Amino acid sequence: MPQQSIRYHVAEMDGAWGIFRDGQPIARRDDMTDAIAFANFFADRESLTSPLPVKVTGGPCLQKRLREERLAA
Repeated sequence: MPQQSIRYHVAEMDGAWGIFRDGQPIARRDDMTDAIAFANFFADRESLTSPLPVKVTGGPCLQKRLREERLAA
């Protein structure tokens, strides 16, 4: 099956945040916001040259932490 999109994914991994590109680990950041920024930067950059759509997704731990941050704000 041909690839339909490029996916960057941010997920909690051993007390840090892992960044994955199509399932392959590409980076690790200690801070959640750094991990999100890293994934967004590379996704944005790749979207300029790729004919495929580029998406950034987050794992359940990231979704939970973002909800907590929004409530605290």
